[in-house]
This record gives sequence, structure tokens and C-alpha cells, in this order.
Amino acid sequence: MAWPSGVRRSRAVLSDGRDSCPSSSRVEAHWSADHPVRDVLNRRRASGSKPGNRSDGFKVGLAVEGGGLRGVVSGAMLSALEDLGFADGFDDVYTCSSGAVNGAYFITRRTWFPLSIYFDDLTTGTFLDFRRVLRGVGPMNLEYVFEEVLAHRKPLDYAAVIAAPQRLHVMVTDVDGLRTLDVHEFHSPEDLRSALRASTWLPLAIRGTADFRGQRAIDGGVLRFHPFRAAVLDGCTHVLSLSTRPIAPSHSGTPLINRLVARHLERVRPGLGTGFLKSMEDYRLKDRPHLARSRRHPGEPAVLDLAPLPGTPEIKRHEVDRGKLIDGARSAYRLVHQVLEGRDVVVVPRMTVYPPRPDAEGPS
Repeated sequence: MAWPSGVRRSRAVLSDGRDSCPSSSRVEAHWSADHPVRDVLNRRRASGSKPGNRSDGFKVGLAVEGGGLRGVVSGAMLSALEDLGFADGFDDVYTCSSGAVNGAYFITRRTWFPLSIYFDDLTTGTFLDFRRVLRGVGPMNLEYVFEEVLAHRKPLDYAAVIAAPQRLHVMVTDVDGLRTLDVHEFHSPEDLRSALRASTWLPLAIRGTADFRGQRAIDGGVLRFHPFRAAVLDGCTHVLSLSTRPIAPSHSGTPLINRLVARHLERVRPGLGTGFLKSMEDYRLKDRPHLARSRRHPGEPAVLDLAPLPGTPEIKRHEVDRGKLIDGARSAYRLVHQVLEGRDVVVVPRMTVYPPRPDAEGPS
């Protein structure tokens, strides 16, 4: 099936059980039905609670993982959260990599834009072309993303993000300081744009480094693999975590691609490659098992991680097959309904139109 250009949102309808997507019984094996994160979100939705005007004493964070084109998964999850009425239930949004762009659109309540960007605008040679490597240029073209797509095709309202009561946190890796910056105060729309650009600067896929506030910077997931840790460090009492990799057992050893990335990072800045490998190991041995336990046995703070079910095909960072991207989005959108609403659905695309001019209003 093809998801045509201009899709507004997916519509979830009750499942008749005949589709091939993961069943609710498999969902119940991984997530607790009475998880405290689910409870607080339901209470806030029912009461109409708004960011910046709470009475329950909790701080609820939303952590959004990216991962290049794999960000279509968290983009679809964000669309489902908005459609289900949960968007106002979060106080702060913690993001990195392509998840940072997803999170920025989420705060402006236009989650269908980033979702459609993945299969409408990033499946072209203009964005990704490995032949550029022969010319000494990285295969990914971020200038196209920020100067064309986010500026004109599906414009991101940077000023609205900054003004919103829901605060955006963008993880950026400070290359020379060998640290992860949690950037959440933005001086101007251009400053926010610069932070997003730095956070999406994938090593190897894009040569060199980004400039952020006069410092060398790259992808925010290099030294802190998953943004849920930023939410915990910032004092959140509850965290909904959106992961883009399927649930799977942790495997020992370092994949070849990660060794190549580490070697490249070490050339950029001694210690950066070592830090990247340590971050990967910490995620494998500590964070991923913690997220798995917390789905059924939450601790304090309560963390509820949503991730594609075991057996779901993993979207590659450089995936350009529209069918695979759309399938990943459908599965992720459905999972949010299954875990947070406790019901199974089939995801059906819905058509709409939007004005292409950057100064025009989008669809309501």
C-alpha cells in the first residue's frame, strides 16, 4: 500500500483481528495495564490540565528518540499522542537527533508534518545520495532539510516553539567539551534552528561538525544514547519514552558500523570515539534493560517506554523505501493505542491538503 502525499493523519478504527500487525496479547506481555505514567496521562487528559497550569504536583516528561530516518517511528507515536488528546499532558519534551525535529513540531501541534516529511521529502536523492561520498561529501544533505523542507515545504514555526508553555529540550553533543548539552533556553528562532541542526548532525553521514553558539557540535545521541536520561536528570516524576528500535535482547560486541563511527569520531576529537562506544555500552548494559523492566515494573521516577514489538522490522537510519517507512509509521501509531488506550486498532490513512506557501496557514 502507498501512503499518498498530503496525508493529514492516520485514523484508528477498531481491529477485526484479520490484519497482520502485532496482537494485543503480545502487547500485554510487555506493558503493565496499570502503569503510573499511563494513569497520570489519563488523569490530566480527563481534567483538561494544561502545561504551565498544573495542580497535581507531578512533572511529566516526554522523551523522543530519533536515529535518522528511523525517526519516522517516534514521529508516528507523537501523531497518535496528539490525536488521542495526550499532547497537553506533558510538561517538558526531551529530544535528540531526528527526534528533536519531531518534538519541535509536536509542541506546535502539527505532528503530521514531520511524519510525512520522512516518506514524502527524505526519500529522494536530494537528501540522501551515497555517490556524494566519491566527491568527499557526506551522503546526507542537511541544508536541503533546513533550507527547503523545514523552511518552505512544511514550515516549522520556530517562534511558536520558543513561546510555547511546553518546553523543548534539544540534546547536542559538545565536541571539544566531550559532553552532552541539554539546550532548553533559546535566544531566537535562529538559535533554535541551530540547535536542531546540530542535534541532527549524524557522524559519517554528514562530514565535519555543526556550529552551535560558536562551538563544534554533532548529533545529540553520541554521548548520551537515549534522551529519557535527560528527563530523569531534570527531575521528572513520570517519563513517557518513545524508542525507535524494536524490543530485542541485548547482544554483546560492537557492530562494524559503530566501530567505523567511533574511529571517525576519534579523528574529529580524541576521546569522542571512546565516549561514543562507552555510551553504546551503557545503553546496552544499563539503559535498555532498565527501560524493559520499567514497562511492567516501574520504579521512581516512573518510566514507560514505548518501542516497536519484537519481530517488527527495524527501520534503518538511511532507509529510503517508502513502503518500509510507512509500515513502520503505521505499526508505531497503532502501538500507542494498544498501550495507552488498551485497545487494538487498524491504522487507516486519511487524505488532506495544505498550502505550500511558508506564510500560509496549515490544515486545521
